[in-house]
Amino acid sequence: MAQFDTAHIHRLQHPPLALGGRGARILSELVTFGGPVAWQTLAAEVWPEQVEPEVLRHRLDVNLARLRSRLRGAGIRADLVRNDGAGQVELLLCEGDTVEDRT
Repeated sequence: MAQFDTAHIHRLQHPPLALGGRGARILSELVTFGGPVAWQTLAAEVWPEQVEPEVLRHRLDVNLARLRSRLRGAGIRADLVRNDGAGQVELLLCEGDTVEDRT
């Protein structure tokens, strides 16, 4: 479930992972985009204030690392949120994964 301010990841026989802050916002934006998106586009949605591209990229990289760390810590695959190596970020859903967008 993605709601921008919070996001919850539910798995059978596991407690849900509740995310807040920038991690929830990143995950929610990726749900909204529905596919790979340029890092600049994603970052501009999360940080709409005007900042230099280098600062924006650093903020995104730091927050993606934190999000992936939270995912790993909860036993969720870190590549759920992945970079494709060509400047795109995506929510990588596998068979059986579903998204419920409540925006």
